[in-house]
Amino acid sequence: MSKWRSPGVVYNPQIPGTQDLVKQIVGHLGLGDDSLVCTIQELENLGEDSPKVDVLITVGGDGTILRAVHVAAPRGMAILGINMGRVGFMTELSAENALHDLEKYLKNDLWIEERTMLQARIERAGEQTYHALNEVVVGSSAVSRMSWLGVTIEGEPLTTYRADSVIVATATGSTGYALSAGGPVLYPRSRDILLLPVAQHFGMSKALVLPSTSKIELTVMSSGPTTIGIDGFIDLELKQGERVAVEISPRVARFLRAHPPNHYFAALTRRLGLEHGNDNYQPRS
Repeated sequence: MSKWRSPGVVYNPQIPGTQDLVKQIVGHLGLGDDSLVCTIQELENLGEDSPKVDVLITVGGDGTILRAVHVAAPRGMAILGINMGRVGFMTELSAENALHDLEKYLKNDLWIEERTMLQARIERAGEQTYHALNEVVVGSSAVSRMSWLGVTIEGEPLTTYRADSVIVATATGSTGYALSAGGPVLYPRSRDILLLPVAQHFGMSKALVLPSTSKIELTVMSSGPTTIGIDGFIDLELKQGERVAVEISPRVARFLRAHPPNHYFAALTRRLGLEHGNDNYQPRS
């Protein structure tokens, strides 16, 4: 039995029931006034003076985790997600079981799942670098207007996409926006990179699965309004001729897990509504 981990709690106050559950968690764990308990917005504004914690308990959905990772990853914090959202691909606990199971996670020697992140560098004056757990998306910011995006891999030209956008995703991100755009699902601990155009108008429309050593460069070739999106909540404007270089990040996202790794497959089918364990399932004859 290991010593107790030092927890912090971060939550999305916009999700119904979240604040009530947080109050119960704080009381159940006996967290004091010096403990880290805050909204996701407050967490992002804490800076370097934030309390030191080993595990960041997120109460919300996958969006809450995505934002929390941007604070947790550079500090080496593990994340324990409680699902208050609709799908919860990255969460570990349901809201119903959270209070019953929390102590097990904070006391026992469980395993840490490490997931690959991406690093996106915008090549412009005052170069900017961002990190993403799910995806980097470059595309048009105008309705009904496509983008022209030149793509090179390892310095070799691949193609010029004429599409609404191009997604560069991690294995974690393969069950996010990329999945809704028709991409494949990658095993979550894979370090491969997914490249996928959205609403491609002609040419190469299939997703590419690239090795972790790949360096991908996207160049804005169209003159219309273009943006880069990082994990769905950071959006920046790009100008014609500007380039975005994407590769594997030196940072990793850490998740505290109790279920064995193969539990992912059961969770995947359940969260996609594909499970067979129900009365309505009829096998093919």
